[in-house]
Amino acid sequence: MGDVVGSFVDENEASRTLAPAAVGSQVLLMAGVSLVTIVVFNVLRPKNKIVYEPKVKYHVGEKKPPKMSDGHFGWLPPLIHTKEPELLDKVGLDAVAFLRFLRMLRWLFTAIAILACGTLLPVNIVYNLKNVKPGSRDVLSMLTLRDVSGSVLFVHVAATYVFTFLVLFFVWVNWRRMVQLRRAWFRSPEYMESFYARTLMVLKVPRKYHSDEGIRGILESVQVPYPATSVHVGRRVGRLPELIEFHNNAVRELECALVRYLRGGKIGARRPTLTKGGFLGIGGKKYDAIDFYTNKVKRCEAAIEAYRDEIDTRKAENYGFASMAAVPFAHVVARMLHGKKPRGAVVTLAPNPRDIIWQNLNKSDAKIASKKMLGWVYLLVVCFCNTLPLLVVSFLANLASLTAYVGFLSAWSDRSHGTFAVISGVLPPAVGALFGWFLPVVMRWLSRFQGATTRSRLDRSVVARYFAFLVVSQLLIFTLIGVIINSVKEIVAQIGKGASFQTIISNMDRLPDTINRTYIDQANYWLTFFPATLYMTRRDLSPEEQARRASHSAGLITAEILRSLRHPGCP
Repeated sequence: MGDVVGSFVDENEASRTLAPAAVGSQVLLMAGVSLVTIVVFNVLRPKNKIVYEPKVKYHVGEKKPPKMSDGHFGWLPPLIHTKEPELLDKVGLDAVAFLRFLRMLRWLFTAIAILACGTLLPVNIVYNLKNVKPGSRDVLSMLTLRDVSGSVLFVHVAATYVFTFLVLFFVWVNWRRMVQLRRAWFRSPEYMESFYARTLMVLKVPRKYHSDEGIRGILESVQVPYPATSVHVGRRVGRLPELIEFHNNAVRELECALVRYLRGGKIGARRPTLTKGGFLGIGGKKYDAIDFYTNKVKRCEAAIEAYRDEIDTRKAENYGFASMAAVPFAHVVARMLHGKKPRGAVVTLAPNPRDIIWQNLNKSDAKIASKKMLGWVYLLVVCFCNTLPLLVVSFLANLASLTAYVGFLSAWSDRSHGTFAVISGVLPPAVGALFGWFLPVVMRWLSRFQGATTRSRLDRSVVARYFAFLVVSQLLIFTLIGVIINSVKEIVAQIGKGASFQTIISNMDRLPDTINRTYIDQANYWLTFFPATLYMTRRDLSPEEQARRASHSAGLITAEILRSLRHPGCP
């Protein structure tokens, strides 16, 4: 038993030197990876503008982005000097709100960091140097309040109030600015001239009102102050969405054939061809690719027009749209009917047609209720399965604590302290990021399955659910696992000292202190987790988008290397 206690003491001493080395290795790794990423971007951007500056060529109307020079840092002046009013016109309100939110976080955490580094860190360091033995502290623990006690804690209490005030102040300032931006967007020519801005969307229309006149009657039943200029009930479109997607794919194929034929602005010697039929490249009939895809596009357009001509004869759905004479009229009516259900229908402002998930508009209440219940069951199962890897991450984050009990870990730590520190600093956040990669994608699919009617609503649902999952899993369950590990360590140490069962039970009153120390000790893990997570923000993209960007990056890097080898010294 004495050997166990000795190992326990040695493990504590090793962990005090391991934690700073683990955090430092992760910081250095992510700093190096970020620096390499920035350098590669600056090298590739000037020669691949169609990839990194597509809006310069393919902008909508007058929304051409600010001009960038061809220098390696030519993207910095537009980034610094482009102001919010111009951004609002170029990229829209949603993008501006996201950028303002990031800017708010930047200045908020900068202010908190300045106050914490200027007041709390000196207080903690001075207290540790005066009152904590050198063998019981390390570089990181001296910066925290882990071993701080007494009246000095009132400094931390006061700082907590200051930090809370800073959060409220920054939110208030940016909230006021967002109200101004929202009003400016609603008064902008783009919004005032858009058709959907003066349109109302009517959902959950009862069966007897499934007609144009029925929807008009619903609005007239509540005596809206402004009459609708046009009313249209939704109708079953059949294969029309499939035909539109088929048409879009045909257009993309035609564009690819034209790019091959007109590469570099010069007409090719041969027109591109393709082969249809045959087996494993044997046989089949050869066609002119441009003519083939042109005819394909024409056939799709004819089929789409035929479907649209028959749309009025198809069965009506339980939703519709009513257009007003002006945008303010639509807003007044929408506010008037907010929270009300005239004739059982729900009336709201119509979103942008590109934002609507059309397949979910015609779902009945019973079907949506059943899908929501089933979706919540699926979500609970997925979240439960995703918490299991937290056991792995927690054990990896506490590798130093396990060296006293796992032989090969102790031998590894003794033979190569540096590699052990690097792995314990890099591996836990990497595993956590890997297992957390697919969860937002699954949540988005489940929100769509449960009947979300717009993509904006999907985004809000994913953010809310993912945030709740992170709070429960990372903040509570992950810390609970750490508390259990630390409690077991203390019990083992007490048993090694010959403590009785009654003594061990009586020491359970130290559990709150154990929880507090666990939260502070696991700050080392979060110091390694956040740099990796911030670098891997691209995991929030869809898998298809990630694959596309990865293939583009790999292709561009390969092309740049080949260009340098073929023409060394050429710009």
